[in-house]
Amino acid sequence: MSAPLNILLTNSTSIYGGGEYFVLEIARALKGRGHHAWVSCRPDNLLYEKCLAAGIQVVPLEFPPSGRLIHFVSALTRAIRANNVQIVHTNSNYDRTAGAFAAWRAGVPHVTNVHSLHSIQHNLTHRIRNRSMTDRFLADGVRMKELLVSHDGIPASKISVFYHGIDPDAMRRDEHQRRNLRNQFGFSEEHVVVGNIARMVPMKGHADLIQAFALVGKRYPSARLVIVGDGELFEELKARVRSLGIDGQTLFTGFREDLQALYSSFDIYAHSSVEGGGETISFAVQQALAHELPVVVTRVGDVIENVREGINGFVVPDRNAQALADKIMLLAGDPSLRHSMGKESRNYLLQRFTTEHMVSAVEEIYRNVLAARNNHLNI
Repeated sequence: MSAPLNILLTNSTSIYGGGEYFVLEIARALKGRGHHAWVSCRPDNLLYEKCLAAGIQVVPLEFPPSGRLIHFVSALTRAIRANNVQIVHTNSNYDRTAGAFAAWRAGVPHVTNVHSLHSIQHNLTHRIRNRSMTDRFLADGVRMKELLVSHDGIPASKISVFYHGIDPDAMRRDEHQRRNLRNQFGFSEEHVVVGNIARMVPMKGHADLIQAFALVGKRYPSARLVIVGDGELFEELKARVRSLGIDGQTLFTGFREDLQALYSSFDIYAHSSVEGGGETISFAVQQALAHELPVVVTRVGDVIENVREGINGFVVPDRNAQALADKIMLLAGDPSLRHSMGKESRNYLLQRFTTEHMVSAVEEIYRNVLAARNNHLNI
């Protein structure tokens, strides 16, 4: 058995989304494999609370959006040395720079995940970090790798592509929770429930989903749309629902953490993100697969990797409410198709997108990076 590793995972954001969920799941999985993982994040981020609840050691730091770089490089360097950290694994913009410089000062490798389909090179500091202080870039999909190579000039040989995954045992359909939550929401089994779980920000394309559902609801009066999450567009989207006359068929739940119950209550999962927002691959869609749901997704980033067209769901163009509505209506009108596609969704997840697949890939990258660093030092 290989020796356990000491890993410091960092995340400097103030939100809790896919990148933050990734940090939590990787830290939890590494711990489960006997490694020692620390997470450095803002104490006001939900990630902090979730790490503590999972028994993961946390190094709280009040990361700013910019500025005070030397201070945070020093703080991370101290954490690296105090815990004999062997690899620093960064995950967002500010900590990518602070973590890279701290790892360099401490003499340990730095790897970074790129969770958003955007350039990560905007100034000279970024260029130095990317060229000289990062041992390995972990891309959340093929399109991310292509962008890093073509736009940022990062050698393809320094980029590893792997896909996120979730724990299929923790996320699976529960009939008891389904009945309870549907009763709470006022839904019967006659209602066909279309679900969406996402932050209410422009990149998630909620306006297109609502427009599509207005068409679905007209054809299938028993259809219901459940939108889970909060964000800057919350009131605007509620107003849009009222203007379309579908407020009686649409439920906004706000932010909720009972994901197993929510996904279990859905019949169809719709993911309406738009190009340009930076989406790569989606944990939300993978959670839908785990709960045996047919999915309808937009062709954005590497989200399409979650779908076998016509087998477990459908891929449609982004910003196209009619195309989205057509596929949702196809599923809404065919219970047997929903059932068969849902079964294929979970099968596909088990083949490609589990936590075991994800952490095995990351663990191999860690060991390869350490071996390469040791070989270089021994030359």
